[in-house]
Amino acid sequence: GTAGRRLCGGCRCRARRRRRVAIVERSWWWPPAMAAEVAAVVAAPPRPYDSLCLLTAPEDEEPEDDPNRLAQEASLGAGVCKHIDPAKHLDQWRVVCIDFHRFRAKCPDKCKALIRQGVPEFLRGSVWQKLALSRELLQKHPADIYERMRRTPGAPCEDEIVRDIHRTFPKHVLYRDKKGLGQQQLLNVLRAYSVFNPEVGYCQGMGFICGVLLMYMSEEDAFLMLISLLENYRMSGLFMPGLPLLNKYFFQLQRLLAMHLPLLCNHLAEQGVEPTIYASKWFMTVCICNFPFSTVVRIWDIFLAEGVKIIFRIALALLKLNQEALLSESFEQILETLKQAPSRVESDTLVQVALAIKLKNKTLKDIESEWLAQTAPGM
Repeated sequence: GTAGRRLCGGCRCRARRRRRVAIVERSWWWPPAMAAEVAAVVAAPPRPYDSLCLLTAPEDEEPEDDPNRLAQEASLGAGVCKHIDPAKHLDQWRVVCIDFHRFRAKCPDKCKALIRQGVPEFLRGSVWQKLALSRELLQKHPADIYERMRRTPGAPCEDEIVRDIHRTFPKHVLYRDKKGLGQQQLLNVLRAYSVFNPEVGYCQGMGFICGVLLMYMSEEDAFLMLISLLENYRMSGLFMPGLPLLNKYFFQLQRLLAMHLPLLCNHLAEQGVEPTIYASKWFMTVCICNFPFSTVVRIWDIFLAEGVKIIFRIALALLKLNQEALLSESFEQILETLKQAPSRVESDTLVQVALAIKLKNKTLKDIESEWLAQTAPGM
């Protein structure tokens, strides 16, 4: 029967794979070696979802730096290419999205390079959901989970959510009208999540995250993305009482600042400027607040693919780019400079400087161990 042919790779499956390969082969802009590899990926028989090496955890350890691998990444533009042909870039993404998961599993470096260059705007919502595996959450939750949560009476934190709605992107066309479509969607999703996860409930930073998601996807998809972010990306600790994850990030950033920019670190310490004062919104909203929107979405592309490390890199990049001015400033001037810093640098420049900063997951884990030792009971 039809089911049997699908399982054994029968006529219909082979025809679909031939069409995929034909699309790749017609794409003249792929380098020959890359075209052959991509064609092999899309021609391969489907594999079970669990066997794909996708996103077991956004912060998992990366492979050790290998000269051959780094050279390959550089040749593919794993950083940020200054001169990207928009038409070619878009066509590459159209081919990749034929089977994104398989391409990412088979060609992780190539996928990483494309993501760092920026996901095309009209594909961003779909790609974000694929990176976060948000739709896969329906494998362990009922298909109508969002509608159930949305219709539940007596949601926790509803008063706080209603009070904050108008403060979320107040100048954006989608959210500026009181009780308009955008504000209603925000209320629906945030309210539903507070019912789904009463332990976290609602925190003000969640509104900005949800607001960005709703610009690219439906209410239900934004709800599933919110679940994935707080579970798979471990962001729940940013919004729980006591903000445990945020305190860890502050400690890690302070240590990284001492490693990468020691002179600036000493000056900020002398002026009494700590990460708790200037970096809270960077971490809690994944660089949404005070950043140009073009920069926000570029950071989110990388964050969803590579995890929280990009936020540390962005923070260090902003401090590095403004180091000369900061070294001559006092407390209030420093805070104003750091507040304005994200809007004074172009997206490509900021991302390029950030990705050039060497930062291994092992370094973050070692600093985390130090933080845990200091905060352990009885210490």
